Amino acid sequence: MRTGVSVSEVTDGGVRLADGEQVEADEVLVAVGSLPNTEWLADSGLPVGDGVLCDRYCEAVRESRRPQRAGALYAAGGVARWDNPLFGTPMRIEHRTNAAEQGMAAARNLLAAPEARKPFAPVPYFWSDQYDMRIQAYGHLRGHDEVAVVEGDVSGRRFVAAYRRGERLVGALAVGMPPKSVRTWRQAVAVGTTWREAVGGAGTATA
Repeated sequence: MRTGVSVSEVTDGGVRLADGEQVEADEVLVAVGSLPNTEWLADSGLPVGDGVLCDRYCEAVRESRRPQRAGALYAAGGVARWDNPLFGTPMRIEHRTNAAEQGMAAARNLLAAPEARKPFAPVPYFWSDQYDMRIQAYGHLRGHDEVAVVEGDVSGRRFVAAYRRGERLVGALAVGMPPKSVRTWRQAVAVGTTWREAVGGAGTATA
């Protein structure tokens, strides 16, 4: 693994890094991210920037001077960019768990009376097994103001890092930690715990 350097060229024998180092490889996997498939909605009148723009109920909206209801059109999964009221920000999430949960929420709201609809306000979650380490992340880990290691030790590859935006705890990333420890931080994010309440003076902070 190389960090802090980009790939400048794919060669016959591998890749060349921006610092000039040649990394040999039999096969090269290029992971360049993804884009939501919204081309088929280009003439629909729906705003389709980074995904289909939805309100907190996952219902698609039309943009004029103010967003207006499109009427019985809902989106879910990696194609939907909706206002998550838990964090007060629009987000589009490509995690499998979110697609399943948002699909059920959108279906319930589609079938419900307007006054009975419920906002979709999850704590985003994903996990990944990297050899002998399990990485788990809860919350919205983008655009944060501060990160602090609040449990464990990075050098030992067992730790929890907490994320702050403004005065609020907005996420936690755990590596090699037991599920019980991670769930505690998830609950803290879900109930809107302040940074001072969650972290206090603990941890080593990085910008």
